Amino acid sequence: MLINSGTSRSLVLSGNIHDLFFTREAEDTDYTPLVPFLTRSWDIPGFILIVYELNGPIRFAQKTEREKVEEAFNLWRGTTESDLNINANISTPHSTGTPDPITAPADASFTQYMNDAIGSPTLALELLRQFCLLSRSTNAQGEKLLSEKLIILIEAADMLLPEGEIRSLSLPDRHRVSIVQDWISDSNFMNGSDTVIFITESASLVNSRIIRLPQVITVEIPAPGLPERQHFISWFNNTPKLVEKPLNLWGTQSQLAMLTAGLSIQALRQLLLSARYSGEKLQPDDVIIKVSEFIQGQLGEDVVEFKKPTHSLKDIVGNQRLVDFLKTQLIPRITSTGTDAISGMSVCGPIGSGKTFIFEGLAGELDIPVLVLKNIRSMWFGQTDVIFERLRRLLMALVKVLIFVDEADTQFGDVGKDAHSTERRLTGKIQAMMSDPQLRGNITWLLMTARIYNLSPDLRREGRVGDMVVPVLDPSDEDREAFLRWTFAKVVDAPLSKEVVERLLDLTEDYSAASFASLRSDLEAASLRASRPSKTSDGAAKLTLDEIIAVVEDRILPDLGPIRRYQTLQALVNCTRKSLLPCDYSPEIRESWVKQIAQLEVMGVRG
Repeated sequence: MLINSGTSRSLVLSGNIHDLFFTREAEDTDYTPLVPFLTRSWDIPGFILIVYELNGPIRFAQKTEREKVEEAFNLWRGTTESDLNINANISTPHSTGTPDPITAPADASFTQYMNDAIGSPTLALELLRQFCLLSRSTNAQGEKLLSEKLIILIEAADMLLPEGEIRSLSLPDRHRVSIVQDWISDSNFMNGSDTVIFITESASLVNSRIIRLPQVITVEIPAPGLPERQHFISWFNNTPKLVEKPLNLWGTQSQLAMLTAGLSIQALRQLLLSARYSGEKLQPDDVIIKVSEFIQGQLGEDVVEFKKPTHSLKDIVGNQRLVDFLKTQLIPRITSTGTDAISGMSVCGPIGSGKTFIFEGLAGELDIPVLVLKNIRSMWFGQTDVIFERLRRLLMALVKVLIFVDEADTQFGDVGKDAHSTERRLTGKIQAMMSDPQLRGNITWLLMTARIYNLSPDLRREGRVGDMVVPVLDPSDEDREAFLRWTFAKVVDAPLSKEVVERLLDLTEDYSAASFASLRSDLEAASLRASRPSKTSDGAAKLTLDEIIAVVEDRILPDLGPIRRYQTLQALVNCTRKSLLPCDYSPEIRESWVKQIAQLEVMGVRG
């Protein structure tokens, strides 16, 4: 539509450019890479299709089309001014063993220009620009030298026209940027009927002098969705040259298509080829491993981790009010695909309160995959934008995924004027993605942090992760007793009496969930060292009450009390549900929390 309507004559194809695409020729069907797919799709009367690939030749879709352009070019060049000597406009550095195009004679033939353009991208771009001039030219009788319209595909645009300040680019790079800028900014070209299409995975890698021109339109090729994956699986299973017998699946093709959300057609093809070769039944675990490998390969293992939690909410100790809230209030909104679906939430609370374990249990209860974002700030200039674009394409293809961002206060940058432009741009894009209605119902963001106050207010607003700010606090009352009994369960013979429980509660007064887990580990280690005539099968022995108390009294908690108190108060102040607070809410009690925070800050305490 963009080409036919003349909306733009300069397009950038980005995104899923390295995938396979379905083509049909007469009775034959196949999946082919992007450029062959485009050349087949646009090989229609009235158009001449030209393809240029870096370090390769300028290719025409049809031999007859090359002949037409050659005839018109030679006629046009012989009847125009001398400034049409292409080589006169090119400044290409000499290279050993390769003829310098500058030395070509003024009467060089079309074939010589085409040959000289191989391995000389600057000359190739100038020659393509000249083809567009030729396309608009007429002979002495006013007839166009070429009746067809040109469609020019230029691959690896990010290598031909790399991003960077002009003064930092090499001379050939600057020259190519200048050629293309002049080419697509020419009013005659913009008002003409020819089209140039640049192909790159990420538009952010193409020089901003080109990509930011208002006449340049970027078209993103999305990752394959459920219908595309279903079509490929069906096509693969019914193509005799690929499979001699139907695929051996654990379930239906629709189930396989659903479980492969996030895979490209290329990756899906590899999975099916491997299954066909082995002949063994393809199991869900095999698919999950493939999806995990693909996602990490696309984004990098240091950026994302693919998890499938093995525990659920039934494994959560204590936190009964929070667990009930998750089951009755939160799970229905995560599983919903309607307007009641929640886009995300913030999970806060002091360090060691068990935030990550609880919400991984939530994911396990839902039996949906978890993507853990670890570091989306790349050390290389420009790569942050590429990673983000890959992440967004991936998320658009996924169905029902939780995105965990642990230590979220350190993962996202600021949006203030003092922040680096890359940080502002990245944070702005993430914020927009969190509130994207296209992702709502499929993607739920979980931002985990002990420092909720360090999260950008723009992230915390309603419509993003501010819809729900959930505090995870230290256990109290019945929850503390539940933690205590869980801690001693493996090292005592019988249930603890009320008196013993009271004494142990006093000894563990300031314990967090992490403290109880650490104590449980210490007690199990002590039971392995205990000298007893009889031991359990794992070599452990039950401990006496005195031995248990000795282990507890020997422990000294880290000096984190004021910091954890500060983080707890901040979690209480930022909580968005009264039902999750440990006490009855009132404006007065909220004000007392704010005053306590201020007092701790005066003392120099900030979490």
